[in-house]
Amino acid sequence: MAEFHDLAELALNRDGESWGNLGYWKSETDYSDACRALALLLGEQAGLDDQAVVFDAGFGCGDQLHLWLEHFRVAQLHGANLSRIQTDHAKARLAESGFPAAATAIVQGDVNDPKVWTTALGSNQPSHVLALDCAYHFTSRVDFFRLARQNLAPAGRLALTDFMLAEPHGSGSLVYWLLRWMLKRSHIAEANIVPRDRYLCQLAESGFGESQIVDISEHVMPGFARSIRRLRQQNAVTGSRKILGWSGLVKYTVTGRFLEWAHRRSILRYCVISATKTG
Repeated sequence: MAEFHDLAELALNRDGESWGNLGYWKSETDYSDACRALALLLGEQAGLDDQAVVFDAGFGCGDQLHLWLEHFRVAQLHGANLSRIQTDHAKARLAESGFPAAATAIVQGDVNDPKVWTTALGSNQPSHVLALDCAYHFTSRVDFFRLARQNLAPAGRLALTDFMLAEPHGSGSLVYWLLRWMLKRSHIAEANIVPRDRYLCQLAESGFGESQIVDISEHVMPGFARSIRRLRQQNAVTGSRKILGWSGLVKYTVTGRFLEWAHRRSILRYCVISATKTG
């Protein structure tokens, strides 16, 4: 059975890269560069350094793992990712790049499963738990928060990029039904998309304080939509679907148009979130 999270993003990237996030388009125009910029922003917000022990929840095809290791020079790297094909890809690239220890410390599995954390971490306690552009896909983001706190070292940091509602919408509104349809199509639990105030409450109720939320919507959602339009134009010029394939082209076209609409109508916000383990 085909996995929802696969290697389709490879077609969006330059050769040799396999980023799979929405990108940070403040000054970038290339997809791979924008994705790296978003990961860099998250690492900086998290405060990664050469003493950091990182658990990366939902690392995709693994390009961000190389950034943690090579740019921030983190001391240890662990992680879990739901997709088997992506995890195999990430492991192979880490091993080829001279990081065999990291390759063995990332595992395939659901980050909402406590056993997956144990398998990836062993007896280690991470100083940082990261989730780059993926927490909205988790079965339960609240359960992820609780597991992150449970496994983090004292005063450890949680940092992620995530969607939240700009404001609640009535269950009978057109916006509500369009949003609900898109969430279901994108394998996103409706309970994961909440307003800012509720998001902060969930962090506090899960045992996190000093929470910060930085809205970067204007540098993410429209930029991703523009990049997909350029890809469609490239397909039209070449008269071929080899770049991404029909299914991939439809998937990203729908996603791009939805994000552009959701940003223009102030329905969703895309933010960088960081918080510290309390107690």
